[in-house]
Amino acid sequence: MTRDYSYIDNDEALARFCADLGEAPYCAIDTEFIRESTYYAELALIQVVSGDRFACIDPLAITDFEPFAELLVKPDLVKVFHSSSQDLEILYQKFAAVPSPVFDTQLAAAVLGYNHQISYADLVQQLCGVTLEKKHTRANWKRRPLSEDELDYAMDDVRYLLSIYEQLHEQLQASRRASWLERDLRDLTDPEKYRVDMGQLWKRLKGVQKLKGEKLQIASDLCRWREQQAQRRNRPRRWILKDDIIIEIARHKPDSIEALSRIRELGDKTIQRHGDKLLRTVAQAQTVDAQQWPRLDKVESLSKQQLALGDCLMALCRVFAEQNQIALATLVTRKDIDNLVLNHKNSRLTQGWRFSMAGEKLLEFIHGQSAISVEDDQLKLNPR
Repeated sequence: MTRDYSYIDNDEALARFCADLGEAPYCAIDTEFIRESTYYAELALIQVVSGDRFACIDPLAITDFEPFAELLVKPDLVKVFHSSSQDLEILYQKFAAVPSPVFDTQLAAAVLGYNHQISYADLVQQLCGVTLEKKHTRANWKRRPLSEDELDYAMDDVRYLLSIYEQLHEQLQASRRASWLERDLRDLTDPEKYRVDMGQLWKRLKGVQKLKGEKLQIASDLCRWREQQAQRRNRPRRWILKDDIIIEIARHKPDSIEALSRIRELGDKTIQRHGDKLLRTVAQAQTVDAQQWPRLDKVESLSKQQLALGDCLMALCRVFAEQNQIALATLVTRKDIDNLVLNHKNSRLTQGWRFSMAGEKLLEFIHGQSAISVEDDQLKLNPR
């Protein structure tokens, strides 16, 4: 393949490329990164396409990113990604700002009836008629120099993205579904989505349901300590302390090195390095007033009648999804249904396009304003 892109590895070339984008209305972006042995993802390559300008940007060689950082937040330049969350998180960590505005082709495809969480490769195949190779999925993107084959592979991740964007954008306009995406796309650019909430880390612990009261406070404080260590040392959380060890420490509340050493899988090296800090964290957690202890979310069990109602609502959602040619999983989950039955406002069915397509009709059914009938083996919802 003839190289159709620039390899940018100096500040002057990056500044020229960003300036050349000029008044472009949109550009496509993808990143390559390494995360196996670090807390923060290590950005190793940035691929950008706008019009006939294609570039591979080497972040390991660039020292002045200001032109590119300005580009990322330029209000009249739409940044196009596919399955954008990881890319946005990494760019936020690197440049302290979330790219905005953005367009996510996976989200757009979902509301247009493509497979739920469709891959970029499948979209390229369906919309561009091209089959992408997957031979460099495990490449070491930090290694230099990268081979031309690897760079071509990386560029393929954006080479077809603008064509996909243009086709999906046209389909959204034709189907009048562009407004469905507005809230979801806006949420993607909220910096809070990519910040660590130290007070909520305990909720991610595998097995945290085993704990309550003071033990939950200990687990929360240990999670906070682990997160701070992982950030400071730039190492994965599990390298500092595994989830199951945090659970065991919280359960047993050790008050000495000897007691700590009886915790299974807590290695001698970890005890030597962090033992005193772990014991202090456990002791300090036990001084916290009971009113301040974390509390597990109350699990509300649905009655048999509510479960039956949920089954009816899910059946109706299947009808709505089919009528709108959209994947059921894109429209609704069983959790969305259960939250609606329990009158929880956090059900996605009460928000945005899901409310217009299904939630409003389901609420009318729940409140007795409509009834289910069957015609030609098909469920129908009729007003009363």
